[in-house]
Amino acid sequence: MAKTGMTLDTRDFDIKFPDVCNNQIPKAAATSFYKVAGMVIADAINEEPRCPHDTGNLWRSQLIEAPQIKMEEIGIELGFDAEYAAVVHEMPAGVSFKMTGAGSKYLEAKLIKNKEKYMAELARGMQGPGV
Repeated sequence: MAKTGMTLDTRDFDIKFPDVCNNQIPKAAATSFYKVAGMVIADAINEEPRCPHDTGNLWRSQLIEAPQIKMEEIGIELGFDAEYAAVVHEMPAGVSFKMTGAGSKYLEAKLIKNKEKYMAELARGMQGPGV
């Protein structure tokens, strides 16, 4: 009786797989994190509660640092780094700001409100270019 079957040669896959896991995927993720960080900052300025704008110093202090890839973790620092940014962000609810729509928790609120949008963008970035 004749045998049927197939042989799967995985040598090329075995050679390339470590580079994909250790370099290509983390770099794609870092690039996506950087893009999403920009979206968070833009949303903090454009969506309520908005980052307050009096003299413009707070808005100009936007910070997005390059993503850091360490072992199995990718981290990125984003926000506003004016000396008083944290104090304004943590002001109690009901504080009156000069700018209409401005309010405290202008970053935290976006991470909660727009988490699906941010996660979708991260996923899109992980799929590669042209997706």
